[in-house]
Amino acid sequence: MPMYEETALAEDTVRFWRHALRAKAVDAVVLVTTAKETASGGASTHTLLREVLAAGDEDHEDLVLLHCQEVCPYRAAQLDMAVAWARDRFASADEANELWIGVYNADSRPHLDTFDELRSAIGADPGVRVFQQLVDYVVPDREGAGAVAAGNSVLQTWWTLSHYVARNERGRRGNSLWSRTSPFSTFGHGEFIRADFLQMIGGFPRYAYADGLLLGWVARLALEPIGLLVNRDVAEVPRTGSDLVLQQTAWLRGLLNFGVTVEWCREQNLLRLPASEVRVLKARHLAIPVTWGLSTAAVATGIVAEVHRVIHKRSSAADLAAMAALAAYPVIPGLVATTQQQRAMGRGRRVAGVLASWPMEGLAFWPALHGHLRHGQQAPAKTPR
Repeated sequence: MPMYEETALAEDTVRFWRHALRAKAVDAVVLVTTAKETASGGASTHTLLREVLAAGDEDHEDLVLLHCQEVCPYRAAQLDMAVAWARDRFASADEANELWIGVYNADSRPHLDTFDELRSAIGADPGVRVFQQLVDYVVPDREGAGAVAAGNSVLQTWWTLSHYVARNERGRRGNSLWSRTSPFSTFGHGEFIRADFLQMIGGFPRYAYADGLLLGWVARLALEPIGLLVNRDVAEVPRTGSDLVLQQTAWLRGLLNFGVTVEWCREQNLLRLPASEVRVLKARHLAIPVTWGLSTAAVATGIVAEVHRVIHKRSSAADLAAMAALAAYPVIPGLVATTQQQRAMGRGRRVAGVLASWPMEGLAFWPALHGHLRHGQQAPAKTPR
């Protein structure tokens, strides 16, 4: 678990994973801080974690705090350090196919049944070396979270349970060109990787931003299946509109790195997909951020155009139906509650939140595209919670 500027979550994170260890859900938990973080007016994440661990009721040799001295733009260096520790503790080089590495963020609170499901899935599909679990996104229980956070939690969870599941199932079980080029990846949290696969690709990707996406893409391009776990990782969304734009810009910036991943796999002799399928997969991956970015402008423009026609009495019943369909498009996810928190919000708050957050997610495409075309900074060093 990479920990960078996570002082607000450090204590609760340790409490949760101590509970997981007591329940024997996992064999070990490794928290890895980084030298990139410097204390500014307060204790660093590493210092705070050390104090929290020392103040525990009991010592856990399987709850470990490491500090990564390698200053890398991405968190891959921290993840690789945790893998090295796990290899020394649990497996020799010849036993790498029995060692599984799970990746979570500081705000991850996965259902503990996840790990039993993983063990069952490993037994049922021994050839699968990468698994991704589903995610429920929630509003943080901290000051500053408002309608934008509520709407974003609805949209993100909706996307996971609809788009991602459909693409993953189609890609894993279908054999048509459309199925084989279904665009899906890992998320960067709630993902599980067998150590021999990590060994084969040289560790967690560090050639670009968003190692979670990159890892899944490498697996796809190397013809490695990605299994799906239905138990949820409960993760937080950004609290404010500006934080949401910053986070979505980083995520969309990562989505635009698929072409870089193809070239990296080719250089590492990991590319197993036929050239024709690579081209289709490239196009379909590019369509995701482009559609995301254009949809806000397209829907807003359509609504304005229809309103103008209505005002000037040049609108037919078909035009009014089109306007209603456009207006309903961003609202539909808010009509369905998929988590306990969403049900507690009420339909009115869900819909209002979706209407507030949906345009901001679309706006994030443009700074992401600008940075990509200018080959500028890949993403902020830290995305907000």
